[in-house]
Amino acid sequence: MKTIFVLLPALFFLSSGMALAEELKADSKISEVTVYSGDALVKRSAQVKLSLGQDKVVFADIIPEIDENSLRVSGEGSASVKILGAYVKKEFLKEQPIDKVKAIQDEIQKLEDQIRKFEDTKRILADEKLFLDSVRLFSKDQLPKDLVTKMPPAKELSDTLTFLDVRLKDNYAQVIQAEMDIRETRKQIDVLRRQLADIAGPMQKMKRSIIVDLEVVKPGNINLEVAYRVRGAYWYPIYDARVDFDKQETELVSFAIVKQNTGEDWQDVQMSLSTAKVNVSGSLPEPESWFLRPYQPMVAKEVMYDQECTNLSMRSKASKFESLDLAVGSMAASPAAVEKAKYDYAQQEEKGISVIYKITKAANVKSSGEEYKLPVSAQVLSSVFSYYAYPRLSTFAYLGSKVTNAKDLQLLGGRVNVFLNGDFVGVSQIKNIAPQEEFDLYLGVDENVKVKRELLEKKVDETLIAGIPSPTKKTVYKYKITVENYKTKNIKVKIFEVIPISEDDRIKVKMEKVSLEPTQKDWKDKKGIWLWEFGLIPKEKKEIFYTCIVEHPRDMQIEGL
Repeated sequence: MKTIFVLLPALFFLSSGMALAEELKADSKISEVTVYSGDALVKRSAQVKLSLGQDKVVFADIIPEIDENSLRVSGEGSASVKILGAYVKKEFLKEQPIDKVKAIQDEIQKLEDQIRKFEDTKRILADEKLFLDSVRLFSKDQLPKDLVTKMPPAKELSDTLTFLDVRLKDNYAQVIQAEMDIRETRKQIDVLRRQLADIAGPMQKMKRSIIVDLEVVKPGNINLEVAYRVRGAYWYPIYDARVDFDKQETELVSFAIVKQNTGEDWQDVQMSLSTAKVNVSGSLPEPESWFLRPYQPMVAKEVMYDQECTNLSMRSKASKFESLDLAVGSMAASPAAVEKAKYDYAQQEEKGISVIYKITKAANVKSSGEEYKLPVSAQVLSSVFSYYAYPRLSTFAYLGSKVTNAKDLQLLGGRVNVFLNGDFVGVSQIKNIAPQEEFDLYLGVDENVKVKRELLEKKVDETLIAGIPSPTKKTVYKYKITVENYKTKNIKVKIFEVIPISEDDRIKVKMEKVSLEPTQKDWKDKKGIWLWEFGLIPKEKKEIFYTCIVEHPRDMQIEGL
């Protein structure tokens, strides 16, 4: 006879008649684990032989701290059983697990040493930024006294600005990485300290057991399962984008990075990954509208350093990409007898507003904070490659393609490792992508496509009438955007530019002498965002000129210029 029991809530207390119940110690093991972005649902199972009457089944030696409100019990077998309740029993013992305490203390000391190294790195980066800022002041015409009589050549100034652009972005990126490393290390220390507090209290340690009270109507065997939630487990997605230019395809492979510090190892468990509580990140600098308004002094406005650095780091990552060589060579055919190793991908299942990925093979994850990389999914995306550039904010051309996600696959925001013909060429990011959603997959920076934005002329017109200044002030800006293709094949290019928008009737903006009309104005309904799309053959150069005229009352200071 097979019986399946419905889950019951924890802390269901027993009647007084249970006093004579027999106590059975279950030989249990962790069988299933569902990992979230900060904790995990652990399921323990045990085969128990039951006799007629009332029994207490004890799941002993539970190491981590349990969320008792999450405790659930279920079972099935040949026995006919009623589950009367379940609770967590805690005992304080005098003896101390010296070896375990010392191991945890050593691990905490090691992590604290890492934090000190990260803090030292931040101090070094702060000193470097002070130096770069001093050079930047020089580049803005604040010349040292010994150079007042000799203006550096234009090429030297241009090289200085390029140097500053690369080094400052790299500096911001390293600061952000150090902050992230410190936060992650402190999380690990917190978990270890909680474990230490449990097992190394003042002359005592904690022993936990889960007690399940049963009434056996018919004796027999039963597979009894208890499930509970614990802290100290994490997972996040990471992707490999494998680009094939000849086939116009990109294989996007998803992996999960899993780690845990719950206090007990997971050996040969059925693992699932939940999408609940997952953070999102971005990629290409997002074009924003350019507004002009009367200047208003700031009274009390705080700039959040973390957010500023986060936005800049998204741009700075591009500065560290290696130059992409997109010329695809012929590949030697593999012998017929040789087959490539294949990943065993997870199975996806939707549950409410989240998605569960079930790893098909039994997993082993130690409670040491080590990262384990598990395959989740793979799909081949038909790709039309283009270059994207936003020269006002970034001097790089981003290789990307517009692709459509699979109809039954949800992608979470995360890092993308980009491979070209098997060679690692850079790092990118994707945001959360819904099934069948079209999205831009950015594949890094290609320095063989040159993009530049120049201010050719700035002319201020303050016309005097009979020696009296005009009541209005007119400023003329002439810009040139240059795109050059140094590759050996034809490419498609998308160029973004921001045009100033007035938010005050007294500020007039006029566009003149636009050499090439944009493909779209107000891109994605963002005012003043212009987009040009065109093709370039090898060695071809395209120049876009435009003139912007801003007119306003001469005594008005303009914010945004």
